Formats: sequence, C-alpha cells, structure tokens
Amino acid sequence: MSIPKEIPEDLKESIKPCPVNFQSAENLLRRARKDLSSAQFIRSADLDAAYTLLYDCMLHVGLAYMAVSGVRPEMKGKHRTVIHCMGYILGKGYEEQIHFYDHMRRKRHQLIYEPGPYEATKKEFEDGEKVAKGFLTDVSKRIREENPQKSFDF
Repeated sequence: MSIPKEIPEDLKESIKPCPVNFQSAENLLRRARKDLSSAQFIRSADLDAAYTLLYDCMLHVGLAYMAVSGVRPEMKGKHRTVIHCMGYILGKGYEEQIHFYDHMRRKRHQLIYEPGPYEATKKEFEDGEKVAKGFLTDVSKRIREENPQKSFDF
C-alpha cells in the first residue's frame, strides 16, 4: 500500500513517509474500538465528551490506515491532514463520511476550546456514532483485505 500519486502537492507536504507499522495500526484500531464503546457508555452522562470520543475513534482509525500505508501526518495541522489524507486514500464512495468527519473535527474543536455556548446534540451524537461505526468497520476490513498475509488482532 502506498499513497496514491494523485494526492495534491500541498497534502504531500503535510505527510511524511515512514515504515509500515502493523503493530501501531492494531493498537490504534483497538483504541478506536474503546473510544466508540466509551462514547456509547457515557453518552447519557456527558454528551459533549461522548461526541469527542466518537471523533477520537475516527482519528485513530485514520491514523491506523496511514500507519499501514507507510505515511504519517506532520505535527502542524495533524487532525486536518489525517482527514484529507483519508479522503484521498479511500476515494470515491467515502466523500460523505470524510465530509462528516471534518464536520466532527470542527465541532470537537468548539467543544474543547469554546465550551459553554456550543454543545453536542443527541442527533449529532447519533449521526456521529453511525459514521464512526461504519468508518471503523470499513477501514478495518480494508486493512485486512489489503494485507491478507498479516494476522490482525483488532
């Protein structure tokens, strides 16, 4: 697996090649599953924190896929880079999920840095949960399919 050549130059400047790291991908996908489970567990007590965990799930999934693709994001703009890189790697058929993922990034930013006037709604949580579950399932399956010689524990 490698980054497709059609990635724009500005994104290429935001990612760096690194050794393929299957162990890191496994750890990140296990963390993503915990994020999803924790979000579901705490949603009735703290919807904002639960929504943030759904976003974290998506971030960990993206980082896992990048790890098996042999790239990593630069530190500056890391979250945005992961989203854009995943959009290019996954391509057509994932536009809605990637757009929603970016929406979650912006909403999470508000929840973390501007608490009070911004709160997650039940609908936002439910929509985020659906997208996060699908993203986790689809990307995990794709990693397994693209690496059939590797046994994964996620």
